Amino acid sequence: MFKRVLIGALVSTAFAMPAMAEVSISGSAEMDFFYRTNQANGSGATTDGAFGQEIAIIVNIDGKDKLDSGDVLKWRLAQKVATDSRYDSFGQREAWIGYQGTWGEARFGNQFSNQYLQLDWPYGAQGVGNLWADFGAQNVQYARAISYFSPSFGGFAFQAQYDLGTGTSDANAYEITANYANGGFRMDAGFSESKNSATMSSEAFVFGGSKWGSSGSFSNNPDAKPADLVGDNKARAYNLGAIYKFESGFDLAAGIKRNEWSGDVNDKIHTGNGKTTVDQYLVRAGYTTGKHNMNLGFQRVEDSKTDGANADDGINVVNAQYNYSLSKNSTAFVQVRHHMFDNANKHSVMHGSWQLDGSAGSGKDTSTRILVGTWTGF
Repeated sequence: MFKRVLIGALVSTAFAMPAMAEVSISGSAEMDFFYRTNQANGSGATTDGAFGQEIAIIVNIDGKDKLDSGDVLKWRLAQKVATDSRYDSFGQREAWIGYQGTWGEARFGNQFSNQYLQLDWPYGAQGVGNLWADFGAQNVQYARAISYFSPSFGGFAFQAQYDLGTGTSDANAYEITANYANGGFRMDAGFSESKNSATMSSEAFVFGGSKWGSSGSFSNNPDAKPADLVGDNKARAYNLGAIYKFESGFDLAAGIKRNEWSGDVNDKIHTGNGKTTVDQYLVRAGYTTGKHNMNLGFQRVEDSKTDGANADDGINVVNAQYNYSLSKNSTAFVQVRHHMFDNANKHSVMHGSWQLDGSAGSGKDTSTRILVGTWTGF
């Protein structure tokens, strides 16, 4: 009898509780198995090729609560678990709180760069992203960001972001992005600037830091270690792109991007305190019919220029990808990405072999990756 009374009390209490804030879980799971040619082993030697795999699982936890004013308080806690290279703690990917109303939306905390998101999807889709979104003077995320998202004005919207840095120096980063959509047409543009970073490089990375979810140390931060201190520097990235989707199933995308670094920059982008620029161009075409989707793309990374002098280090990239829909949520795909280097010993301003599918520093003038995988969203 006591158990029955206790259970009845618990049930009645549950129904008497006020409505709770809405919480949802979403994400994706991707499996990639690949073969890459002309691999650099880090000691100056080159292997013919190597197999590899990556398992990437992304989990997003989102919450929102409608306020008495009619606005919405929302938050996100997200993480990517990428085996076998790292097992990160929740919040290093995203951890922010926002407020949304008819006036737009403001977010505070660890957030992705909107410029990076523009470059990554859909322009960097289908295997293009390793040089379009992951390489360059732009940032991937801002660890201590304040962001504003405007409402749509007849298909036009803009976004603004500012990173506070450590809060103890004048190091800062900011960006402005905008987009316009009308029917099958879409256009995107962005500009970003970051300065006084102790870890500025050609890797699109967390502003001022070498690890996700942290703003890092800056050039005039009194708490920074001597090895972290550098002179004043600045990085800027500009991008412009357009996409058109035809009713017939075809789609076309094109983009241009400029990267700039100046001042005392780490990672051997250039010598001295001059200015280095790298221009990029992208075209991609796709076709979808039923469960099938095919894509072909070309990307050009122009020679880098330091104080106007060409370095003869340009790159051409051709990529192709075939996707087959396994269900409403899952896709299987085959991807081929082929790099062609103007100079076998110079690969733009990249310094890590991973930036070119493991081939940077191999001494070879081409590199190919063949990949098969599956992706599912939840």
